[in-house]
Amino acid sequence: MACNNSTSDKQNHGKVIAKVNNSILYEEDLKNILPKGISISDSIAYIKTYINKWAYNEVFYQEALRYLTEEEQNFEKAIENYKKELLTHAFQKKLLDEKLDTTITDAEIEEYYNNHSQNFLLRNNIVKVLYIKTPLNIPNIDKFKKLCYSTDAKDMGLLKEMCIQYANNYYMNDEGAWLLFDELKKEINQLKEVAEYDIKAGKTFEFTDETSFYFLRIYDVKSKNSLSPLNFEKTNIKNMLINQRKVQLIDAVRKDFFEKAQANKQLEIYN
Repeated sequence: MACNNSTSDKQNHGKVIAKVNNSILYEEDLKNILPKGISISDSIAYIKTYINKWAYNEVFYQEALRYLTEEEQNFEKAIENYKKELLTHAFQKKLLDEKLDTTITDAEIEEYYNNHSQNFLLRNNIVKVLYIKTPLNIPNIDKFKKLCYSTDAKDMGLLKEMCIQYANNYYMNDEGAWLLFDELKKEINQLKEVAEYDIKAGKTFEFTDETSFYFLRIYDVKSKNSLSPLNFEKTNIKNMLINQRKVQLIDAVRKDFFEKAQANKQLEIYN
């Protein structure tokens, strides 16, 4: 920042907005601070808050300069180390973006699952379900309920069409995915009153409240502390394998650079 309010400063930075001793906030400094789409009235309040925050922080900063000794103000080593960390991180990210193979096959996922099954014990109950929530006043509610109880593939197709048209929320379990039972309780509050032993395969429930009808069919249940199914862990395992590859790639690149530096006499370590 410039230390005076000369004509040249005004031409370069615009009007002076605030000043703490020799530190100056110019109109130019406010040019790009506003969020997109903000109203005029909100922008005035936003700028005022920004100016006050700048002044508040600047006063404290200048008090720090007066209070701390010259030695205590010396952060050159810390800044240099931080710069190295930032550059190293940016370089690693670029290497990963350019060189990392993120293709993980189902066979690799299954192999990892089988070799580390002790790490995949469930911490919570999980379920496979058909779940539907609709308003109470939908047309043909009796037909809708009848379709809910059917296991015929054609009826399931008709049910899905009605869900698309009328349901507030639904989950047809088309791909056989598992859900956390606790998440389902958040959707159907009345489930909190159902005994845990009553949640089992083949069980169906109907609930209503002031505005909605809920239907739930349990296809399958896995209890906490049992082995988690492979398809429930698939995404987690894929991410773990990718993270392993990241570490291996960076370690290999670091080792390669180190050995090249040694071979080319760029690295010398003195006893």
